Amino acid sequence: MQPDLQEPLYKTLRRARIAAGLTQSALAERAGCRQSAVSMMEAGRTTALSQETLRKIAGELGVTLPDALPAAALAPASAIATALGAAWCPNFQCLSNLPYFIGEELFFLPLGTAGDGAHCLLCGELLERACPACGARVHHASGCCEACGRPLVAMPEGFADAPRAWADAQREQIALLRTARSV
Repeated sequence: MQPDLQEPLYKTLRRARIAAGLTQSALAERAGCRQSAVSMMEAGRTTALSQETLRKIAGELGVTLPDALPAAALAPASAIATALGAAWCPNFQCLSNLPYFIGEELFFLPLGTAGDGAHCLLCGELLERACPACGARVHHASGCCEACGRPLVAMPEGFADAPRAWADAQREQIALLRTARSV
């Protein structure tokens, strides 16, 4: 299917998804992103998805995209994004977040490797700039919100039977990534 040049990309993709009989969740699973990102894209916020993910979605829906997507479909410039405040990847499994424990409580320290654009450089997730608990803008991406003290990134309850072993394995992967990047 060729996109209608008079119709915005997000409308074309939404129309194609509905015609294919797919839910937003099913399309998100096929494209490797979250349903909420597909929902935001279909509401006109195409920067909710990376260009690569937009192309995956288009491919799943049989929509042919031009070689160069219009600027509205791309992430905002880094300088603009940086002015918005600290950014971190909300994906607890992303190697841009270092797991650590205080007592028995697991926290994640953003390492600054997620980038300062709209999407994480390592996993492609949409970066966060406000606390998920209280909504306050975060100026320094540490493990917790400056305003309410809640963790910025959290592991879902019951994700790992042995969180310490999972965190150790995650730290090993981060160390391998750092070694590979320094070579």
